[in-house]
Amino acid sequence: MDGTTNVRIALFGGSMDIISRRSGPREEDKQAKAVVRQNWGTIERLADQISGGSYSANKARVASRKIQPQASGLIIVDQAARPRVDVPDPYLRISLNGRVVLVDKNSGLQLHFLGQVRRLNGVVRFQIASVANGFITALDPDLTELIRDLADKPLDGGYREEDLSRDLKSRLSLD
Repeated sequence: MDGTTNVRIALFGGSMDIISRRSGPREEDKQAKAVVRQNWGTIERLADQISGGSYSANKARVASRKIQPQASGLIIVDQAARPRVDVPDPYLRISLNGRVVLVDKNSGLQLHFLGQVRRLNGVVRFQIASVANGFITALDPDLTELIRDLADKPLDGGYREEDLSRDLKSRLSLD
């Protein structure tokens, strides 16, 4: 018996033969795999002919899923943390919705929320960020003291938003 192992076990005066297969593939299995491997091109052509070309299309679709995206022609956005600059370079910005903030030119991050240009009782005014004015977080007291005289100043034909911006920059030494 080629390729098998014979084991004789004695049980209560009788005996039992166990015939088990040896480890590894049989010679017939090795030969069958070799024949399939040698004729794989013909097998694929027949599969395509029988399936009307969907065999190759499905194979290409599965292969395309495994391909990693290439960088050519793509816009790559680095979302890693921005490098921190020890000394911020502040500038004043009054946004379209009336928010008045100090922003760092280097990082684009907001440094201080100074207040907001709001319409109250039909008059547009600059309000400093304080709890009394309805803001959740009040402005730092040192900054508040610097711009206190501009609080509730009406913005009308004589005093415009550009004038407010100029006065805030001068009081905060941003010129």
